Amino acid sequence: MSRSGGTSGGSGRDGDGGTRIDVRGDGRSRISVAGRDMNTTYFVSASSAALAALVGLVLLLGMWHPWQETASTRDHSGTAVGSGPSGGSSAGPAPYRESPPAGEDDGGTKVGATPAADPSPIPSPIPSLGPSPSPRPDPPPDPVDVAFASVGVGTCLNVYDSGWGTLNHDRPFAVDCGASFAYSKVTLVTTSASNCPQGAGRRGWAHVNSDGTSVALCLDRVFAAGQCFPATLSRQADGSLHGEGQLFSVWACDGTRVPRGRNAIMVITAVLRGGGCPQRTDRQTLSWPVFNGAGELCAERRAS
Repeated sequence: MSRSGGTSGGSGRDGDGGTRIDVRGDGRSRISVAGRDMNTTYFVSASSAALAALVGLVLLLGMWHPWQETASTRDHSGTAVGSGPSGGSSAGPAPYRESPPAGEDDGGTKVGATPAADPSPIPSPIPSLGPSPSPRPDPPPDPVDVAFASVGVGTCLNVYDSGWGTLNHDRPFAVDCGASFAYSKVTLVTTSASNCPQGAGRRGWAHVNSDGTSVALCLDRVFAAGQCFPATLSRQADGSLHGEGQLFSVWACDGTRVPRGRNAIMVITAVLRGGGCPQRTDRQTLSWPVFNGAGELCAERRAS
């Protein structure tokens, strides 16, 4: 801004299109702002000149907004400034947003709300290494175990001493007690042969099962007339005949051989529950007490 003395001869405009005030001596002034002339009346005084200068400055500031930026400009804090409706930049701060009332959802995350925890992952099953081995089937029961378990007291068997110190079968076979081959009968079932009654005509038959348990059958010999058994005969000093019989054995009556230590085959003539054996004139009959004296076995030597 320039101020001349009292003449009006100059044009009063500066070269850059800024603001210029010319004061003339006739009480009129011309203010040029951005190339536009504005005429006003003034009092030629120091205060009037200052007031005119202030008015010009206000007008200049009203037309110049240095804080405005283009739409692509960003502020120094790094916050992007969006364009206003007229294409200019919106210079003001973001509008204040009031928090919604409690219990209402504004579509975002509530302040202070605990985020929902992720559900626990379901563990994946351990992959199978292959088909599970099938359980091994139980072995079939031992047939000898079954045979011993299937008989009870009163059962008749076709079992006897073979004459060589062993029985004729490895397992019991039940038969009809009235059959001619019913050679023995079960009188007791126990766990050990030592529990069986002892004596002539009796025997214990023990067996160990596959599971380690044991069973024993107590047998009585079933004698019948016409059966034969091996024996050892010896003549006494008085001329009488003495014999030791293998009473639990069954021997072929027409056999030509006898077990070692035996020298005769005896034929059963009778089984008595008391009294003495009948004698014949042509041959001597021998008797053996059996079943602990409960019976008497009568037999004679087979004729050669």
